Amino acid sequence: MTYGYHGAVLHVDMTTQTTRVEHPDANFYRIYAGGGLMGTYYLLKETRAGIDPLGPDNLLIFNNSVVAGYPAAGLVRYIVTTKSPLTNGIGETRAEGRWAISLKMCGYDAIVVHGAASSPTGLLIHDGAVSFFDATPHWGKTVGQTTDILENQYGTDIDVAAIGPAGEHQVRYANIVSSRTHQAQRHGVGAVMGAKNLKAIVLKGGALPPVAHPEKLAAINATFSRDIEHNVLSMWQKNLPGFAVWVHTHGLDAALNTHNYSTAQFGHLEAYEASQWLPHAIGVSRCPGCPNDCMKIYHNAADTDLDPRASAMHQEVSGTLGPNIGTSDARVIMRFNNLCNQWGLDPVSLGFTLSFAMEAHANGLISTADMDGIDLTFGDHTAALAMMKKITYRDGFGAILAEGSQRAAAQIGQGSERYAMHVKGLEIVPFEPRSQSNLALGYATAPIGPRYDICEHDWDFDTQVGWEHSLDYSRTLGIIERIPMEFVGAKKVRNYKALHNLWSAADALAFCIFAIAPTRAISLQTMTDMLAAVTGWETSSHELLRFGERRTHLMRIYNTREGLGRADDTLPERFFTEPIDSGAKQGVVIDRAKFADAISLYYEMMGWDQDGVPLAGTRYDHHIEWTLQA
Repeated sequence: MTYGYHGAVLHVDMTTQTTRVEHPDANFYRIYAGGGLMGTYYLLKETRAGIDPLGPDNLLIFNNSVVAGYPAAGLVRYIVTTKSPLTNGIGETRAEGRWAISLKMCGYDAIVVHGAASSPTGLLIHDGAVSFFDATPHWGKTVGQTTDILENQYGTDIDVAAIGPAGEHQVRYANIVSSRTHQAQRHGVGAVMGAKNLKAIVLKGGALPPVAHPEKLAAINATFSRDIEHNVLSMWQKNLPGFAVWVHTHGLDAALNTHNYSTAQFGHLEAYEASQWLPHAIGVSRCPGCPNDCMKIYHNAADTDLDPRASAMHQEVSGTLGPNIGTSDARVIMRFNNLCNQWGLDPVSLGFTLSFAMEAHANGLISTADMDGIDLTFGDHTAALAMMKKITYRDGFGAILAEGSQRAAAQIGQGSERYAMHVKGLEIVPFEPRSQSNLALGYATAPIGPRYDICEHDWDFDTQVGWEHSLDYSRTLGIIERIPMEFVGAKKVRNYKALHNLWSAADALAFCIFAIAPTRAISLQTMTDMLAAVTGWETSSHELLRFGERRTHLMRIYNTREGLGRADDTLPERFFTEPIDSGAKQGVVIDRAKFADAISLYYEMMGWDQDGVPLAGTRYDHHIEWTLQA
């Protein structure tokens, strides 16, 4: 008997509306445990180089891992992997919520979607049986409307992951949204789903694969529930106002991203105080079995046209659609968030594509007439909301911005490229890299591009403001001293490698980073104990971390095959030439030469050549030597 997984991978061909089931052996799961690690394996094995991400040859892969997908602390998560229509490299995203458990129950360890249907189609998996249904009646509807109709059709005990109008129109940063409000955001996974004419995946019934030691997993969960009360970061997430309300409290020590990173000054900070949010807190969108309750629901009752069930709020939207575009009212952030969930838009890429256009407009490179009469300026949320709708439906100038900031800048020209804040074509995130060099290194070198949880933030380990407990679990990774957050040098590279490998392992195993080491209540040892409790494996933290390193190697190999290399491992020019203009980090800028040296050292530490390509010895070390001929 296997524990923690079914031993079956479902392949769905949307073109022929047929399926096949693969039964990998035990060693496969020991090497490619889940998440983007398993997803990248299938992309390398079953696709050729250079395919169109929005063409039928691309794959769209949904999975948990050998440990995740159970109703327990840190395990309620799923991963989506594909070739990204933004970067043309590896695309990986993840989401929390109930759909993650239903995915685990569906009878398959991964759903690998091939081809493209000729008309709108839905996929139903009921007690392991797979069927297709006509989704033409659902096409054009929001995620919430689609979910309501499907619940009426199949019962309220289903779980739905769907795209909204943005995915249907193949906006390159469209999301997949599950349970109405949990976003699998970044990389345009919703656009890929739309290109396949796949409107929704409906899961019903099924059973979780057995757990080897359920009593041990239950004991760990109970301990976590007690331990979070003594972890200041965990309680910041659990208690109101929650981690979405961070701008006023935590946005200043490392410098606040305002107006497309053109300044750190923001004249409406009082609008982001907790007092402006708390009257609109109406509940929590819980991850079943996890006591941390991260996802608070913020909904402005005056927005009577919006469904409050779509108002759970993640962390980044407050920054990207807040100070980044000059929004001065928390209630407007709530509206942006709800519409992103309903229309299926990534709030990060949306925010930085809007701020790109705003700055280009402010510098005379785009006129109001160019933008269909919308005067898109910083602080004008009415104009931003109007353009958001045009983007969703690829209407007029919205069709240009629906391509993302990099492609939009290429169309607009006139030097507007300098205002496109992206890495590898993926928009950057609202956490300042000039003052946090680990984040800078991660944004530049990670195969998936910039992500705010690429590693634990430098802020946590800073000599002045870092959490008191942040070294407790980090010493197990070899991080033994605090370093100023803006420092660029070899010691920081050493720390980044350890921190990134840990959270890469979390993505390979679909652990939720909001529950785990190095600063939350689940330690590296406890993560290992959870892996052992679920699978029954004799395992170790060494094996766990190797999942993370192997994931990064394999993704790097995929990107190399797709033409991405060292030249793409950089940051927007602004971060090298424009110092932070105010606040505690005023004057800080990234030294280009030191940063290049840091990247070279990181490559060396990872066992890559100076072009960032994993060496043959590295591949053999991680059982991926087959990629030498791939």
